[in-house]
Amino acid sequence: MWETESKITDAELEVMEALWASEEPLPLGRIKAALAERCGWSGDTAKTLLRRLCGKGAVGQEKREVYYYRPLVERSQLGRCRTQRLIDKLYAGSARAMVAALVESEQLDERDVDELRAFFRETWEKEEK
Repeated sequence: MWETESKITDAELEVMEALWASEEPLPLGRIKAALAERCGWSGDTAKTLLRRLCGKGAVGQEKREVYYYRPLVERSQLGRCRTQRLIDKLYAGSARAMVAALVESEQLDERDVDELRAFFRETWEKEEK
């Protein structure tokens, strides 16, 4: 499991979402505004979470006229890490058991299963080449 990604809390994930939504580094003021609108948080909360994320290596900061922040962790990296943690924690490391639970609880419909089959087929064909 990736060290940085495994340490990101749900509250810190809100900050990451704000950063991922932008294609460029953001100044603290824009991050505070986004989090106030999205979560109703104060500027102090945003600042504290940014400081923690910088300490964890998930966010980088750059001094210009003010500090600008950018994500150092990609959304897909965090997704893979969190998915693996979920599989390990709830399904004893079995992705198959997780998918079976999704099908049994009707979270995946027939179309979803067909798309997954096509995805698996395509992925395996690429690996064979």
